[in-house]
Amino acid sequence: MTGPIVFHDVEAMSLELLQLEYFRVLGRLQHVTRAAEQIGIAQPTLSRAMARLETELGVPLFHPLGRSVGLSNYGEIFLAHVERALDELHNGTTRLAEMNSSESGTIALGFLRSLGPRFVPDLARRFTAENPTVRFTFSEDSREGLLERLHTSQSTLCITVRSDDPRVGWRAIGKQELVVIVAPHHRLATRKSVALTELKNEPMVMFREGIPVRKQIVGLLEAAGVKPVIVSESDESGSIFGLVAAGSGISIVPGTGASHDVVSLAIEDPGAARDIGLAWISGRYLSPAEFTFRAFVLRETAPGRLVIAATN
Repeated sequence: MTGPIVFHDVEAMSLELLQLEYFRVLGRLQHVTRAAEQIGIAQPTLSRAMARLETELGVPLFHPLGRSVGLSNYGEIFLAHVERALDELHNGTTRLAEMNSSESGTIALGFLRSLGPRFVPDLARRFTAENPTVRFTFSEDSREGLLERLHTSQSTLCITVRSDDPRVGWRAIGKQELVVIVAPHHRLATRKSVALTELKNEPMVMFREGIPVRKQIVGLLEAAGVKPVIVSESDESGSIFGLVAAGSGISIVPGTGASHDVVSLAIEDPGAARDIGLAWISGRYLSPAEFTFRAFVLRETAPGRLVIAATN
């Protein structure tokens, strides 16, 4: 190696920090075109910046993989250090900005879409009753979208299912029941609960492959000896509710506690629930408002408490 990077003046320091930010984005995406688009620079500019960084470090950080790039062994090691260094820098500038700002007490909270109709608004209402100067900015997304929001600091706290990402801290806050939803005119619509064996040969609207909860739903059906008859698939729970309400089939979804023009039935089979929890980036600075909200959520959601009711 050529030795440590030395910032000789302010302009050089700005350039090196930009190089590290560029490297972090490219290291995460491992695709030059997509990384350049996310950063907002031309692809040749990104390539030149990475070439200069490799020259300064004296080692190759990437190797070509068709139209993409892969991290070299050096690149993987360096990325881990760059992630920590830039996170610490972000923590420091955030602390200073809060100390010098007249605006404080804003919580950027992300959450799964199925938690939006009742659970999150009720939680926020109870928190602001105790902390009236705090305000929220809300974002609804999938698990993958919420992880991206955490990593890019668009959200500082998220209510979601568990992730195996080692950088994400996660504490369980309760369980969200899975429910069977049917149209109001369906033969099961007068029931309060249903066994999965009663769903044999029923046309089903299903989450598409790759949506985490689909695997759990299919596993429950198979354990009950039911092979799902899938007539349509969707990425979005809103579309599934609409298709069921229109009579396209029945479905199994995370309970929201809201009607959505369908009838929700509790599932009598064991295991028809998923753990949800509060997530954040480990080691990243939380503002006083965010820290207080995290403590409030963990206090208010006792272990084992069902945070989302099964039926309407």
